[in-house]
Amino acid sequence: MSTLLRNIISIVLLAGSAGIFYWLGTPEIATRPPDRGRPPAVRTVVAEPHNDGIQFEVDGVVVPFRQVQLSAQVAGKIVMKSPNCKTGRAVRKGELLLEIESNDYALDVIRLNEELVQADAMLAELDAELRTSRNQISSAKDQLDIEVGHLARVNELFNRGALTDSDVDDARRVQLSAQNAYQTLVDQENLLTRRRTRLESAKALGSANLQRAELALERTKIFSPIDGVVVTESVEKDGYIQAGSPVVELQDTSQLDVSCKLHMYQMNWLWQAQAAAYGNQSAEVPNMDEMRMTQAYEFPTTDAVVHYKLSNKEYRWQGVIDRIDGAGVDSQTRMVPCRVHIPDPLAATLSQDNEGSHEMPPPALLTGMFVKVTVDARPPIPLVRLPQEAIQPGNTVWTVDSGKLKQKKISIANSTGEYVIAYQRDDGLQAGDLVVVSPLATPIDGTQVSPVGDDKNGRTDSASAEKQQGMR
Repeated sequence: MSTLLRNIISIVLLAGSAGIFYWLGTPEIATRPPDRGRPPAVRTVVAEPHNDGIQFEVDGVVVPFRQVQLSAQVAGKIVMKSPNCKTGRAVRKGELLLEIESNDYALDVIRLNEELVQADAMLAELDAELRTSRNQISSAKDQLDIEVGHLARVNELFNRGALTDSDVDDARRVQLSAQNAYQTLVDQENLLTRRRTRLESAKALGSANLQRAELALERTKIFSPIDGVVVTESVEKDGYIQAGSPVVELQDTSQLDVSCKLHMYQMNWLWQAQAAAYGNQSAEVPNMDEMRMTQAYEFPTTDAVVHYKLSNKEYRWQGVIDRIDGAGVDSQTRMVPCRVHIPDPLAATLSQDNEGSHEMPPPALLTGMFVKVTVDARPPIPLVRLPQEAIQPGNTVWTVDSGKLKQKKISIANSTGEYVIAYQRDDGLQAGDLVVVSPLATPIDGTQVSPVGDDKNGRTDSASAEKQQGMR
């Protein structure tokens, strides 16, 4: 009975389960059509043309504009040395630094002056002799004319038979005597003239020697030729120096230079800017080919700003990068060493971030300072400006063209903390393109997207982006 009862219960359970399954029926799975809504939105900005040139920054070190080594031009004992003629002291242009004993040179000047006075006296005496000689020559000439006329009359009377041969000989003898006297006086005048020429030459030589002696006397005092700082000094008071011995070396502080290095592509920007400037002048310059040949080896002078940070303040000096520091490209770094000239090291200004500060600027740039140099190049190259968020790995950007993603490779010219300056290319990025700045998970060329542009207040507006796209 127990076995039969268990079988009956099992059959009832199976029949109940089958009935319930049949009552519930076959389940139906609900399906929905695919979502054909708006494409995913992407934030975009318009690539703007960049017309402000290319500013790039390089490191530099302040170096002297020039260092002048002063040497003694005369020999002698040092009798005076200025208190400022010491290493590290500042001196002004025209300041007396050293004085050499001048007694011997002063005596030479006195002696040569006396010799010139004697030369003038001798020339005055000779001029008096020349005047006397010229008067005697004039009288002798008159006497000769008289004797020549008398001889002519005697010859005429002799031809008439009124005089004898002895009378003619006497008249001719007197005429020859007068002629000899006249010629003697003329020869004396010629000798006096030559003597005067010799005396004038001797006087000129004495005058040159006097000028040399006066110059030597002036050179016993050594003055500073520039405003500068004493770098080295090698003489002391009461010491003896020879002509040509170095005495002091000065560094010019009225001007300074900054030594820096540029890459060749940076130099290319400067060269292109220079070529564009010459091209604008071609209509005004008659021989442009010759001018270009001359300017081809000249450095493209460009404005630059020198920056130096001190106590959380940034100071600036205006300068000009105007020449190559050396013969050409550095063989180790393959860069071009250049010089930035600062005409006024005292004209320091605070940067805009530090305006209104009560701190005084540093007294001047000092050699050896490490500084930053910002060069403002303006090459005639079409450029475009993009935010940093638009740059993708591999120097690529995603653009939106006709509502679809399109990847473009760019060539970066320069970059800052906020923007990237890239070259415009006919087959690449152009000014006016819509550039994606929002993150993209798996971007694929041709993906349909909905561009959303940024306004000035940071809000997004799809209508403005579509309007910008339509204007393109």
